[in-house]
Amino acid sequence: MTSPAVAKAVVVGESKGVPETVETLARRHHAELLRVLSAKLRNGQDAADLAQEAYARLMRYEGQCSGDELRRTLFRIAHNLLTDHWRWRRLRVAGSHVPIDDLLELDSGHPSHDRQLAGEQQLARLEQIVLAMPDKRRTVFVLSRIHGLTNVEIARRCGISLKTVEKHLAIALADCRAQVGDDDF
Repeated sequence: MTSPAVAKAVVVGESKGVPETVETLARRHHAELLRVLSAKLRNGQDAADLAQEAYARLMRYEGQCSGDELRRTLFRIAHNLLTDHWRWRRLRVAGSHVPIDDLLELDSGHPSHDRQLAGEQQLARLEQIVLAMPDKRRTVFVLSRIHGLTNVEIARRCGISLKTVEKHLAIALADCRAQVGDDDF
């Protein structure tokens, strides 16, 4: 026979020391859980869906907890589900309002087709300009800009003075800038 002290220690909802089931807990606390979820969600259907999911997850703890522990676990699960619901909702809303034109393009490290075509056209114009230069000027320009020689090395190789190299290079660069319109020479 159970003493009155032991009987008081038994958690409400448990009978004869048997832990409360999810079913009995749901019957006693369903209205309260729906009120809490509905107040947060402002949508009865979403609240009912989250409550159902909370009960399904609570089944893992059935038989392991007392009635109060099971109730606290139910409301903790519901709170976590609510947090996840809001997180996913923000992501969906944020994702649905981004125009496709505003999305960042991934940089492949390669120029776009348009840029590559413009570069090829600019290179063809530059080639025509260089080929139209007088021989000495063209040689100085190619040795400087293509082969990367210094002005002193160009002067030695071509057998001309340093001043002449600088003069040819300045005129060649001015011609290229004027006709191509780029300051990268």
